[in-house]
Amino acid sequence: MNDSEYLCPVPQDQRPLNEYKKLKESNNFLWCIKDKDSYFRSLFIIFVASFLFSTFIFVISSFSLSNIQYFLISSIVSGLIIVNIICLRSYLGWQYIYSRLMEATVPYEESGWYDGQIWIKPPEILLQDRLIGTYEIYPGLQRLQKTVVFLFILLLAAVSLARNT
Repeated sequence: MNDSEYLCPVPQDQRPLNEYKKLKESNNFLWCIKDKDSYFRSLFIIFVASFLFSTFIFVISSFSLSNIQYFLISSIVSGLIIVNIICLRSYLGWQYIYSRLMEATVPYEESGWYDGQIWIKPPEILLQDRLIGTYEIYPGLQRLQKTVVFLFILLLAAVSLARNT
């Protein structure tokens, strides 16, 4: 059943299912919920690109390459920071959609003003939204959460290594 059969007063762009579809079509967020191979390949590409970019910036800003180890560690730290920020941003975006899908009510605005309207989802729509949240978004959220923690630990290790050089 679709939303129109329930006379859903929520505007199309504020419905959780439509927000999910919009986020899923976005290239900035799609890589997070793909299969593991695509996920890790995307992370690797982002890291390599940010590593090369930061290496380029560090080399240009300093003409002296006397301490190549410092340049490499600094580039690794920069790459890890960029990847961590991108993962954190993706996590926050998917977490917002996940919470909207799992809730039984949908707060919305009919006009430009916040008028505090709330729509209670019918059981069929609530079940559909929760199935999507549980089986399509939640595994990606768990993967992103573990990735952010792992990257943060790597970042701390790289920073401590950089301090010792």
